[in-house]
Amino acid sequence: MLAPTRRRVPPLVVIASLLALIVAACGGGSTPAPTLTDPVEILQAGAASLGEMETLHVRGLVEGELPLDIGGAGGGVPLSLDGTTLDADLDVPKSELAAELLATALFNLRVNIVVVDGVSYLRAPILTGDSWVSQPAEGGIGGDVGGALDGLAELLARPELEPERLPDARCAGTDCYSVRITVPTGGLLDALGSLGSSIPGLSGAAVGDATVTVGVRKDNLQLATLDLAIAAGGATPLTISLELSKVNEPVTIEAPPADEVKAAPG
Repeated sequence: MLAPTRRRVPPLVVIASLLALIVAACGGGSTPAPTLTDPVEILQAGAASLGEMETLHVRGLVEGELPLDIGGAGGGVPLSLDGTTLDADLDVPKSELAAELLATALFNLRVNIVVVDGVSYLRAPILTGDSWVSQPAEGGIGGDVGGALDGLAELLARPELEPERLPDARCAGTDCYSVRITVPTGGLLDALGSLGSSIPGLSGAAVGDATVTVGVRKDNLQLATLDLAIAAGGATPLTISLELSKVNEPVTIEAPPADEVKAAPG
């Protein structure tokens, strides 16, 4: 009698089976996000996701011109902001942030802002040299990180905005819904609170409405990108493109060394 032959399983099949088991164990229980078609629902889902973000990284790119309005008289000389970048880490529950802005078109102007433990620190070599200046964060730049996100979420969730759905696109490295709205620039700045009021040149009468294009991830309905186009009075519109990443990942924000800090004058 012949002994039964043992079937040999190809190694690739074994590896594939193990990978399938690992994937099922790690993520098989997650529920996929529902497919949305209504631009109002898409926009409101993205707005709601802002309330679930405790930490995040923001990467920004600024292009276009912004009038330099000294004294509030209007009609200032337009400044090119082409190539200006922003990188910021935010801790919403602690109302802390660390941000760096680099304006290559303005002689490589670099501005650093840190808000931690209720104190705001600013370093801009053209103004402060190598030192940081400090002042209470309340009412200052970036002093209310959570308030800015809440205000933006409330603005985007307004049903009267009549959002327009655009073709789906790739954003932040994944598939996204794309929705466009038009809002008064003043309303947008008010929604951002102290952060909005610190942006110069966008409060004059010559500033038109803001066209806002929102990217919302299809996989988890998180707001991933926010693009602003504003007719700010220059020859070319001001555009601000923001990408949100590293949502709810650990972040450490620390104050500058004490020996590099001095109190702000006045």
